Amino acid sequence: MGIQNNLESFKSKKELADELNYYKSFILKKIKDGDYNSALEKVRSALVILEEHQNLFNIKRQLLEFYELYKQVLSELSDQRMIYERRFNNLLKEKLSESNLESFSKLLAMLKNDVDSNQDKYNLYDISANINNYFKYIKKMYEILSCYKVLNYHDASEKIFEFVREIKSENLPNLKMLILLTYQNLICEKLNKFSVEFDKITLPILSEKMAINQRQLIDFINLIKKQPKSPIQDYISTTKEIIFRKSSF
Repeated sequence: MGIQNNLESFKSKKELADELNYYKSFILKKIKDGDYNSALEKVRSALVILEEHQNLFNIKRQLLEFYELYKQVLSELSDQRMIYERRFNNLLKEKLSESNLESFSKLLAMLKNDVDSNQDKYNLYDISANINNYFKYIKKMYEILSCYKVLNYHDASEKIFEFVREIKSENLPNLKMLILLTYQNLICEKLNKFSVEFDKITLPILSEKMAINQRQLIDFINLIKKQPKSPIQDYISTTKEIIFRKSSF
């Protein structure tokens, strides 16, 4: 009975070894092909099998070998993902304007093509989803840029505020800055028109006319008046008066 048990045990261990050799061959081929995501999935499957049988056979060497393969594949996969994450994050740092949004969109499209071509190999599904989300907001940004100058001030403001509410929770800093600059341009255009009508105006009245609360309006005024072609000459805090610069229009 003892000899029969040993033979059965040897037969099972041989079958396990054959199975592990198949896994190893598959993993090494995927590593050679650069398909690290598939390699990682196979390594994990092999480790599950090994851990399930480690109490039946002396397979410490095989366990160590596949743990080393796991660390190698995980490192290679992480390095490849880092390349695409860095490219995407660098694009998020690019300064956007109305004039360069089209060229920026082309760069983002190039990255999208690369990511979509390699998402299975390097597990780039999340980065692909982030890029698709980015394009969704860029499309909405185009819609605003194409019409905010022809809309009346209040309709344009509402359209911009709606976009700001949508994008608030997104990690898209350069697009948020562009919508802020667009809103500043809208305010400047409105203030330019007021500068034709008035020499000066009080903050409460201007706040009501522009549908902006006084605190936010002061922030915009302090920001805008520093610009070379600002319609604002000065803001007198004691009297809450905005003084317009006539020559700027």
